[in-house]
Amino acid sequence: MKAWQIFIHSVRQVFGNFNDALRISGLIFIVQMMMVLIVAPEIVEGAPIKDPIAIPGLLAVVVIGVIGSFWIAVSWHRFVLGNERGRTFVPPFHGGLIWGYFWRSLIIGLMMVLIAVVIGMLATLVVVPMAKGSWVGVALLVLIMVVPVLTVFYRFGTVLPGAALGREVSLSDGWAATTGATGTIALLAMISGAATVLLDAPNFWLPAGSIPALLWGVVAGWMQLMVGVSILTTLYGHYIEKRPLV
Repeated sequence: MKAWQIFIHSVRQVFGNFNDALRISGLIFIVQMMMVLIVAPEIVEGAPIKDPIAIPGLLAVVVIGVIGSFWIAVSWHRFVLGNERGRTFVPPFHGGLIWGYFWRSLIIGLMMVLIAVVIGMLATLVVVPMAKGSWVGVALLVLIMVVPVLTVFYRFGTVLPGAALGREVSLSDGWAATTGATGTIALLAMISGAATVLLDAPNFWLPAGSIPALLWGVVAGWMQLMVGVSILTTLYGHYIEKRPLV
């Protein structure tokens, strides 16, 4: 099953290169988490933000988080696909490449929002009445919402690693390269979505704001980021560069 191969290959990218993964992402990710704790601890505790003064700081945290995440993504793509290795815990900051990665991601994100709105409107009419009082119905609703959106993201997002490498790629290149693989990518979306749910499951049992919940949130968030970026790396390598899944 190719979808499972892609997912496992992506997981192995991270944990088979664990030291490099930490070197590239660890310090940046920890700084992001510390910023959240300092500026908006309510988020960690699961409480709403009531102080209007905190809003500008929260916006700053969001901006720093976005920059940091794209910095990690571009650096990881370049390490895996281009064997770009550094010797410090702060990877090179490729500003132009990060900007190209950002605006492509923004366009894909807007398309995902549009698709989610359309699917959400249909689901409200058909699935929501079925979901009331039934965890099976809720799971079906999440499946119907998440899988199509994530499938579109993966197909278009296949070109993002190319942008990280500085290659001239358009969003249509990713869609064209994955033509005929929609079923595989939809199944990949289901697998990665299920993995995310499993990683987030402990948050339902751990007390909000507790040390165990905080630590698990950091670990789970790091794994979701790195495996997610690795999935895009694998899709680019396999469907655009024609690399085998080994």
